[in-house]
This record gives sequence, structure tokens and C-alpha cells, in this order.
Amino acid sequence: MADEQTFHQSTTLQETEFEFSSRQFTYIADSNNGAYPNGQIVIDGASLSNSGKYVDFTQSYLTVPLVLHTNFSTANGGATRENAFAHSLKNGFHQLINSLSVEITNNQVVNLTNFSNLDINYKLLTSMSFEDAKNLESTIGFTKDNAESISYVGAGANNMLGIGECNNGITDANFTPASYWGGSKMAVNQGRQQRMYNTSFDCAGIASSWTDVTKPLTVGKSYTTQSTTDIVTYIVATIPLRFLHSLFAKMPLAKGVYMRLIINTNTQCITTVGTSAAGVQFVGPFSTSSQNNVVPYMLSGIATGNGLVPSTGGATTIKIGLGIARSPITSTLTHTVMQQCRLYACVYEMSPIYEERYLTAFPTKKILYNDILSFPIYNVGAGNSVSQILTNGISRARYLLICPYLSGTINGSGSAKDSTFAQTAVITNVSSGVSPLASPFSSAPGTTAPYNQVSNFNVLVSGSSLYQ
Repeated sequence: MADEQTFHQSTTLQETEFEFSSRQFTYIADSNNGAYPNGQIVIDGASLSNSGKYVDFTQSYLTVPLVLHTNFSTANGGATRENAFAHSLKNGFHQLINSLSVEITNNQVVNLTNFSNLDINYKLLTSMSFEDAKNLESTIGFTKDNAESISYVGAGANNMLGIGECNNGITDANFTPASYWGGSKMAVNQGRQQRMYNTSFDCAGIASSWTDVTKPLTVGKSYTTQSTTDIVTYIVATIPLRFLHSLFAKMPLAKGVYMRLIINTNTQCITTVGTSAAGVQFVGPFSTSSQNNVVPYMLSGIATGNGLVPSTGGATTIKIGLGIARSPITSTLTHTVMQQCRLYACVYEMSPIYEERYLTAFPTKKILYNDILSFPIYNVGAGNSVSQILTNGISRARYLLICPYLSGTINGSGSAKDSTFAQTAVITNVSSGVSPLASPFSSAPGTTAPYNQVSNFNVLVSGSSLYQ
């Protein structure tokens, strides 16, 4: 076999022609002019359409400058360098996306659909290989959350981790059988811990030769700064277009195509939670202001060793928020490098002979892609039956994805194993009223409700049952 390979290699012609004469990445800024009051991003691709070059959308990507901000109502922060680990993003930059619209030559080919991030998350979890996830984790902020580390903190409990469904533990420990289930390394969300390695870099917390805070973002590295009242992390989120929608993954090389993107994001949101006078416990209920009822950030557990260490001596209010280019809590904190979102497009100039071949072989190309529709179903009680008509107009349905989450009306109430968990009296008295999707303590929507059970499941299409 080696001899055959040597002979084949020696007799093979080495072509000197190239299909492309140049390949480069060019960017266009969004049309928002640095203003994102509702988290919407508008990208107008007119300059790409007029460039006279072929655009490869499968290799193009979106960059979003993020400011993740945790604020203390009094000067109770900055007590320790540990606060660099006070907050983080959830399991990927794709959680920033709520819905998107794509127009090609003034025809809308992708409609705005809420909770698009759930479908993107499902595809990443089920299609990415271990090597893909490892290679891309720092680029797209994607790591899988541990499901075994999900816990529940009900009313009257020791609220060091948070309130309601929690999966924000980062305190690592060695595994020992004597530590019982969840009492050792199982209590750590190692996916979140890994993400924080990429975003919690604190220049002032390491050797003095690295204390220049103007340097990290100039090379694309996220970093964290803090004062007595504020902990701020600056991030440049990179989102490949092929992850946003299957249309981009299947688009061929195209020249002269006018494309317009409208992306509604889960940013410009703020969560407010109180702490005890000793500064070692969260005090509920807490509240979240979010136009899409989803927050893409997480807050660490409180007290030394958990990641968030406010000073003691007085009760305080903690706010955590995420904004594009500037903090939603205070407009004085702006991103240090970028003030606008950008679309980086991979563009080619094709050699004349190959361009002629390309246009001759593929004068037109049919693109088959999956579009998504979402149908939220709220307030399903324990043991209740659900009968829902999704739509009468779906054609060529391909798959049905169900993502169950704990209801916000009971999140933070009672005990998850208590028989009174679903009773109205318990809900009214102590519930946060915040869904895990909008909770900074939960890893949802990266994970779903643990121990959720769906039984007697059936789907009817045109009156025909698919399951017995």
C-alpha cells in the first residue's frame, strides 16, 4: 500500500490554478448607531450586495459587544478578587438570540419566532462532536451545563446559592463516596466553571506585569473589572450565522444578493435580588425585567468560596444586567472597544474560468432549509393533562421539540419534594414569580426541568395518531 501511495503521489499533476483569486473577511456595522433600547439589532447588507464579490454565509459571523454588570446598592462590593467570578453568561452566546428575521431581495424568508435560542441550543447539544465543542467553546462561549448539579432552594432554606431552581455552583471539590450524592464534585456545574475561565480574567488580580486593563480586549480577550459598587465584565460575543438558522448553513456562494437581518436579543434585562444583613444569604422574592422573559446570564452563590462576596454589616440590593455596548443599569459603563454590532462576511473573488464554470453548472440552486415555529404553553399543573392545537397550517413538518421548564408561579416556593409544592397558598406567599428561564440562578434554557415526566404522550397530524 505504501508503494502504491508513493507511485500515485509521484504521478499526480500538481495544479497551479486556484479557484479563488482572493479571500478575506469584511465587516459591516449594524444600523442602530450604538442605540439598543430594546435589544434589537438591524443589519443591512447593501454594501455586500454592491461589492461585486461572492459571499460565503456559512463562514460569516456576528459579533456583539456585551457589558455584563453586577451592581451593589451600597459600597458593599469589591471586598475580594473572588468577585471576578460573581457572574457569567449561560451555556452559549446563542442564548442571546430570541428571534430573527431574514429578508433576501426584499422577500422575508425567515419569520420572527420567539424562543429561537431553544432550537439552536438543541441542535448544538445533539449535533456537535466532543472535538467541535472543545475547539469552539472559547469562540462561541459554549459548554454543556452539568445536569447532576441542579438543586432547588425553597422558602426558608439557606439561600446561599440562590432562590428556586439553581445550577450556579462553581466551588470544586474532590469526589469521595462519603460526601453523598451532590455533596462533592457532583454539586459543581463544571460547564459554567469552564466558561468563567474565558470571561472572568481579572488583570488586577494577578501579576503586576498584567495589570494594564486596556490590553485584553484589544486582542479579543474578555476581562472583568470591579470597584466597591460594581463588577463589570466586557465580552465580545461571536455567533456564526450557520448556528443561527439552517438557511445560512445551506446558502451557496452568492453575489449581488441583498440581505437584511433583524435580530431580537435577550439583552437589556436586569434582575434585582436582596441579601441578608450578614451578606451570606439571598433574600427573596427576586424580580427580573426582561422583554422576552429570558436572561442569558448567571449569578454566583453568595459568601466566601461561592464566587460572590459582598461586605457584611448591612442589607443591600444586588442588580445584575446585560446590555449591548453599555450597561442597562447605568449608561456610564460602556464597552471599551466596540460600540456597535458587526457582521463579518467571508467574501471571495473567483477566478474568471472558475466563475464561468460555477455559473454554468449552477445558474440557480434550490435551498431546502428548516424554519421553526414556537408555541409556549404556560401554567401546566402537576399531573394535569395538556391538549394543545399547535397550528392548522404547518406543511412538511419535520420534528417536534418539547422543552419542559419549571413554572415561574412556583419557582422558589416550598420544597421541591414537598406535597404542598403546587398549592396556591404556598405559591402566593413565597414564590419569586420568576421562571428559571429568567432566573440568574438557573442554567435554563441550557437545561430543562429535572425529574420532569411526560406520560401518555400522543401527537395527531391531520387527525391521524402518530403514537399509541
